[in-house]
Amino acid sequence: MRARCLWLVGSLIWFPIPGGAQVASNASLQGSYNFRYLGIIGSPCDCPISFQGTATFDGKGSFQIIGQGTYNNGSDHSLNGPGSGHYTVLSSGALQMDNPFANGSVSLRGGVGVGALVASSTESGYLDLIVAAPAGTASSNATLSGAYQVASLEFAGGRTQATRNTFFSMNADGAGGLGNVTVKGTSQVLKNAATTQMSSGATYTLSARGTGTLTLPAPAGISADSQLLSGAKTLYVSPDGNFFLAGAATGYDLVLGVKSSNNALQGLYFTGLLQNLADGSAGAGLYSAWGSSIEVGDQAANEISHQRVKGDGYSAFDQLFSDTFASNPQYAAGPSGNIVIGTGNAGNYQLSLNVKLANLGGTGVFLNPAGVVNAATNAPFTAPVSPGELISLYGTGLATQTATAASLPFPNTLANVQVSVNGTAAPIYYVSPTLISVQVPYSIPADGSLVTIQVTNDGTPSNSVQAYTAQTSPGIFTLPAGGLGSGAIRHADFTIVSAASPAHVGETVQIYLTGLGAVTPAVAAGAAAPVLPLSITANHVAVYIDKQPATVAFAGLAPTLAGLYQLNVTIPAGVGTGNLDIQVVTVDSSSVQATIPVR
Repeated sequence: MRARCLWLVGSLIWFPIPGGAQVASNASLQGSYNFRYLGIIGSPCDCPISFQGTATFDGKGSFQIIGQGTYNNGSDHSLNGPGSGHYTVLSSGALQMDNPFANGSVSLRGGVGVGALVASSTESGYLDLIVAAPAGTASSNATLSGAYQVASLEFAGGRTQATRNTFFSMNADGAGGLGNVTVKGTSQVLKNAATTQMSSGATYTLSARGTGTLTLPAPAGISADSQLLSGAKTLYVSPDGNFFLAGAATGYDLVLGVKSSNNALQGLYFTGLLQNLADGSAGAGLYSAWGSSIEVGDQAANEISHQRVKGDGYSAFDQLFSDTFASNPQYAAGPSGNIVIGTGNAGNYQLSLNVKLANLGGTGVFLNPAGVVNAATNAPFTAPVSPGELISLYGTGLATQTATAASLPFPNTLANVQVSVNGTAAPIYYVSPTLISVQVPYSIPADGSLVTIQVTNDGTPSNSVQAYTAQTSPGIFTLPAGGLGSGAIRHADFTIVSAASPAHVGETVQIYLTGLGAVTPAVAAGAAAPVLPLSITANHVAVYIDKQPATVAFAGLAPTLAGLYQLNVTIPAGVGTGNLDIQVVTVDSSSVQATIPVR
């Protein structure tokens, strides 16, 4: 038990706990928002669709929209008139809303953050992105003033084979002038080559409600097919002037801009993206995604991310990974780091938006709605929980003392603390006033639906928090704990794989992780896993090291231990040396965070 403590208890280093005095609800989304919607109907035609206008949210779960748009199924069709629907804002700020631009029952998922909302219809045949910002009440040309970073994605002429991407800067004079704008980007027509074009005498207009027109004159001497970004765009600017969105009324584009800032990123963000990966790789195609990221705020600008990804012609899956924000120069953050825009690169035509979560807080026994994370990786709160997964719960007042389970099975009550998942008691490994580690009961749903999680401390219940579910949510434990760096991996002699004692090609190592879901024979959550017979995963598990497929000799629960999965994996030929990425792929998820030193 003592040997596993470093693995099972998460590290506060990686998880920022926002401060405040509230949680989100439907009332967090009310009033008028100007929006732009861009998407692809994936079946049967990969037909682009766009819409723009104003959505009015009543703060109680209903909305009305007025706007216009186009749909290209071989010939453009105008989409005009009012629409309506329902929405739900979870206590974290996560958003579910009807997609009023889709045929049938389709839901957009995303989040409501500081100054904007972002969402995508990943559970449908639609590949799309909606972005919205509060409408102004006293805006003018002066609202848009100063230096801005701009990103755009366009399916020119309504064709996914003519995708364009830009990322550039421009200066607004506060009086309707943009001067000569140097537009930088690429397109499929230009064979993915980096290109620079000049839009001379660009202008804008802005009304009191933050609506107007952005006009980028076409570059001289360049054919329409080869232009990166030009023409008149309907313009929507946030009341503070820090963010804008735009698009052509009868076009298939989305333009995003943020006021230039040098703010470093730290904290939690909702994310959304639309992508046409056209680099000729095996994974090429159309994608959309929503999710969240933890910007660690360290010197390396590390981030831990979850994306719910929808590929054209494929079911949605969960992608869990770590990255370095500074590694892509095609990103820009606005003032206070509240809104971040980004584009793809080198044949990866992409437009992304990150929106910072509003502060969350509470008194008494408070479970942070954004504080339910994978215990191994700290994969953020939009990542699903799976049967048998070890999760970390962050908050305040969660316990009156610090305690660790002394023996197996893990108890359902520890230091007068209980945790329920969908009404079922969860075995508890560790409690403290700000962190609890529990194992998710194997009886929870694994179908993408929401489950409710609640902490009770000495008879006092916390607020309820909801989390999505999945069959698996894999994550490798790391040493030290936190989700970044070397995995918790042993040689066959049970010594730790490390830089001083690396793995070698052909060697079989033991990788410790969580989130592999159901097992057979079944084991009660919190109980020791059997030795004879071994309890193996019900779902197939594949492992890649340095992108090379590795042989998995065993995938199941670590014998004699509780809540811990084990993979016996042979290091494949063809890998490099150094700290190599480990990818774990299951039936509904992919995780790339931990590394393994190989020599």
